[in-house]
Amino acid sequence: MKFIDKLAEKMVPFAQIIANNKYLLSLRDGFMVAFPATMFASIMIIIQNLPATFGLSEKLPEGFMTFLNDFFGPIGNATMSITAIFVVFGIGYQLAGKYGQPKLFAGAISLSSFLMLLPYGSSDEMGTVIPLSKLGAEGMFVGIITAIIATQIYCKISASGSTIKMPDSVPPMIAESFMAIIPGAAPLFLFNLIRYLFTFTSWGNAVDFVYEILQKPLMGLGGTLPAVLLAVLFTQFFWWFGIHGTIVVNAVIDPIMNALAIENYEAYKAGAEQLPHIINTTFMGVFVNQGMQLGISITMAFFIARSIRMKKLMRTVVAPSVFNVSEPMTFGLPIVLNPIAFVPWILAPLVSTVISYFAIASGLVPRPIGATVVWTTPVFLSGWLGTGSIAGAILQLVTVVVMTLIWVPFLIVMDRGYLKDEIASHD
Repeated sequence: MKFIDKLAEKMVPFAQIIANNKYLLSLRDGFMVAFPATMFASIMIIIQNLPATFGLSEKLPEGFMTFLNDFFGPIGNATMSITAIFVVFGIGYQLAGKYGQPKLFAGAISLSSFLMLLPYGSSDEMGTVIPLSKLGAEGMFVGIITAIIATQIYCKISASGSTIKMPDSVPPMIAESFMAIIPGAAPLFLFNLIRYLFTFTSWGNAVDFVYEILQKPLMGLGGTLPAVLLAVLFTQFFWWFGIHGTIVVNAVIDPIMNALAIENYEAYKAGAEQLPHIINTTFMGVFVNQGMQLGISITMAFFIARSIRMKKLMRTVVAPSVFNVSEPMTFGLPIVLNPIAFVPWILAPLVSTVISYFAIASGLVPRPIGATVVWTTPVFLSGWLGTGSIAGAILQLVTVVVMTLIWVPFLIVMDRGYLKDEIASHD
């Protein structure tokens, strides 16, 4: 364990820095602003495609399929397809709160600054238009960068007191609106200048520049199996030390994974035969370690455990594990700083990730559709929702069995230790 101790000395402080970073925290919380709308869209797109999922589209009346497409189709345009708008506003709102500045105005200024950079077109029928793709996956990174910079400028000026102050007799909301004029004007002018300068470049706008130079390469790298295995490794590693590894790691990889998910969603919505990415937010939430605690708790509680402590603990863990609540086992077994649990805790999710990746890459299971699947969704159901196919649910069951088999030998060792202690206490 000397190696683990030395590694902890280096990595745990680093994890704590990430977990407390105001920019990463704002990024994480900003993405959650989009969650209700994207969750709704995910369910609706699955309902829309149910006939195709079960091979019934050609057997149903033509008018019924037209109704499904006309009724459910536009929902995605107002939700998943404009995720960048939610995220930009959310980041500005959350970051301003951490500076103690007016959050609502910061969110609005961030959003306006982002819209300033978008390429606008024109249509004879509709007038000025914005390409929908720029409000979703393609605009995600430039939106994040814009929100952070715009809010930073807004908060610095607001905190300096360089504002228009109204008399006390003016209603508070009106007074606050006037106070936001100067802090808001600075970032808006800056991003308008940036927009104008990009018109002289070959890209024509900042969104295409950031997408081609930064976002596309990062998505290509982040969507690879080695990158995902590294993310899973660090997530489990931090959890073993009692640090919320999911929050730490997701704060870094969420922009990439969400952009990949939106591209898959758009392709799925358009009826593409093959979606562009295997790995995205849906993959990470559905196929990495979903159901691991459930498989372990059922196996030990009802089939293998001999000690009273292990049986009682695992029976307590079964119910929350159905909904993927892992804390009772993480801190009750415990997982945290338990040397026996270290290997399976790290190894099982890595093996599950590899199996899932190759099952999808080989075509046995459809690629994740980019849907937002709530993390509390039970195993099997989440696999079906995440891929739009029963094959995704079956893959989850396979990985649960594999992860459980990895865990069992180590749990037997723990169980024997508990049993030995119980026998000794009665002597």
